[in-house]
Amino acid sequence: MEKSKIIVTGATGSIGLAAVKSLLSKDLPVIMACRNIKKADSQRDNLIKQFPHSEIDIIELDLNSLASIRAFVEEIKNQGFKVDKLLNNAGIICRDFTVNDDGFETTLAVNYLGPLYLSKLMIPLMDNDFNIVNTVSVTRGVSKLDEHFFDLDKKRFSQLGTYGKAKYALFLSSLTLSEKIKNGSVNLTDPGVVDSNMISMHRWFDPLADVLFRPFCKSPEKGAIPAVNALLYKSTDNGQQSTDLVQKNVKLFSGNRSKVISQKHYDNPLRKWLWEESNKRLTINN
Repeated sequence: MEKSKIIVTGATGSIGLAAVKSLLSKDLPVIMACRNIKKADSQRDNLIKQFPHSEIDIIELDLNSLASIRAFVEEIKNQGFKVDKLLNNAGIICRDFTVNDDGFETTLAVNYLGPLYLSKLMIPLMDNDFNIVNTVSVTRGVSKLDEHFFDLDKKRFSQLGTYGKAKYALFLSSLTLSEKIKNGSVNLTDPGVVDSNMISMHRWFDPLADVLFRPFCKSPEKGAIPAVNALLYKSTDNGQQSTDLVQKNVKLFSGNRSKVISQKHYDNPLRKWLWEESNKRLTINN
């Protein structure tokens, strides 16, 4: 019987690759979704040496492009792949304000709109009892959204501020997505501060941070632990699907722990607005 595959976006990055290795060690087939196919091919060769009987597919995906996301989903269809899990791991922290071909600021596109769009397009193709895991960030805790969230320009953009808002937007819309699906679940993972290219700010102080800050960061392997735990989590109660509100099944995984999302986030008055505005921009029907 063919095993269902697990999609990992940003699979060639530090945390993504660590997650792929962990999944392969459990004899689970993986689809590496990434921009750099040449890099992915090289990594797959090394992975097969480490896990000789592993199943690894590579499909190009750029979350900064809606066309690329649609092409990725179409390729999943054409290949006839069975998929039951999706890890939205890819992320980016942009130093400068840039707008992509779809008219979205790049930070918002890659960290929020892209994962949301991919998730909604993939849901009809996924097996029953599927699991989507969205990667959030510790920066969400100091980020506040307002109705100018999408109205970014050079004055409103900030490197960490915009990233934090994008991650909090993904956090909130994950709650809404979980309420709208019937045969699957949505969970969240927070890797913490990980020693990866993501913590490079491309500023003059990077060399100093590498000496004073980077040694205290988590390894990619530790950063991937909550993502893998979230992917393999089953929202059940004594073997039966919980009859509680869907929102109670959404969990945030961090380290080796998980917790139910606080009610205050569900009560955020901008959550409904964010969902509706996001779908308008992505031309997705609810």
